[in-house]
Amino acid sequence: MASLAEVKAFRGEEREWEDRSWFPPGPQLAVCLSGDKNRLGDLTDAELCERMAAARRQASWAQAQELAAIAELAARRHAQDEHHDPDYRVLSARESLLEEVSVALAVTGNAAATLVHLAERLTHQLPGTQEALQAGRIDLAKARAISDATDHLPDHLCTRIEDTVLDGVEERTTGQLRGKIKRLVRRLAPAELAEQTRRTVKGRRLELWESGHGAAGLALIDIPADDAAAVHNKLTAVAHGLKQDGDARLIDQIRADLALQLLRGVPLPEAVRTPPAQAEPSTPAVPDTPGGDGDSVAEMVGHAARRRLEELRAHVEFHGRLADLPRLAARAVEELHERLAPLRDTACGHGKPGYRPPTALRRQIEARHATCVFPTCNRRSEHCDIDHTTPYGTRGTTCGCNLAPLCRRHHRTKQTQGANGAAGWRLFQPWPGVLIWITPAGTWHITLPSRQ
Repeated sequence: MASLAEVKAFRGEEREWEDRSWFPPGPQLAVCLSGDKNRLGDLTDAELCERMAAARRQASWAQAQELAAIAELAARRHAQDEHHDPDYRVLSARESLLEEVSVALAVTGNAAATLVHLAERLTHQLPGTQEALQAGRIDLAKARAISDATDHLPDHLCTRIEDTVLDGVEERTTGQLRGKIKRLVRRLAPAELAEQTRRTVKGRRLELWESGHGAAGLALIDIPADDAAAVHNKLTAVAHGLKQDGDARLIDQIRADLALQLLRGVPLPEAVRTPPAQAEPSTPAVPDTPGGDGDSVAEMVGHAARRRLEELRAHVEFHGRLADLPRLAARAVEELHERLAPLRDTACGHGKPGYRPPTALRRQIEARHATCVFPTCNRRSEHCDIDHTTPYGTRGTTCGCNLAPLCRRHHRTKQTQGANGAAGWRLFQPWPGVLIWITPAGTWHITLPSRQ
């Protein structure tokens, strides 16, 4: 197989942002981002994706430097407090620290307190998270999510949860990350979670703020999750009833108007209630699923399937350096799909008649994937379309090896593959529940069963 240098020499190409996913953040990457060869119009789609990811890694690195400086200053102020008797007439060194950070960064006192707390937690309780931020594996929002979700937990539990969630953290959104930590805390520290919930709910409040253009926001903050879900589900059921009666407003508008009427003392209308299955719960309980984070992938896809996935990864990683990545990546996945066909036939059997999947099969698909299978989507699968990965009527069957939940938005995204002659999204399911997305730029992402 030709080397990368030989391929580039043959093609007469040299791409500034080619294969930069390995480039760590720091001074060298800063030079690359600010160099002369950074004209965005000259970059391919894949190179633009590399550049935006590199800029995000660099921003994470810079934020890690900021937090490290705050933590060091905090340590010095703590030391000053220990060597001086408290005097109620002056600010303590700790209180003075918050003012220093506030002035240095031009942020409010509350924002300064949040930064100091995060900096100290990353330094003392969550060093792995600090290292991941420094390396650009996570951004500041994910670091905050980990810190907030493990606050008030014993150090040994913080370490255990941190080690677990940092595995594969690059592929998770902040919402997915919070959900994973919540399930871990519920399982490993139920008493601590109950106490943390009690303390949080004790600070419940109603907040009002201006949102601009003559509008405002009004929200109940830190109320019990079950109560919040019950109120939301009640309003949703009534909103759907009004919608079925011909109300032209959007569901969100109806819910907001109903909540405002209730708070002003106007009773709910006598709308037709829809069955609970048609409501949209805001915070549904997510059961712990065996293998929910890919721990039992070997059992799910089989040894042969995993081996072929590794072949695919190596194949795409080499060809991913070329300009025609979308075509080559799709061809590699199609080849994998064909090579796994005999195994799928044996394991699955196929043979569900008709286009619409039976209820039992739909429930099986929803149990396999708790959410939409788009890599960054958290839409619950029971509120998604059950999509034929390979279109029905061509080579696609109504079977577990060809069905997956897609929310309406990402169902439409998948339908745009190659529309109007443009490069589109490609979706493959080489093994039941294992989805491979290829973006228009040629990057690819794997969604495993029960991705949370």
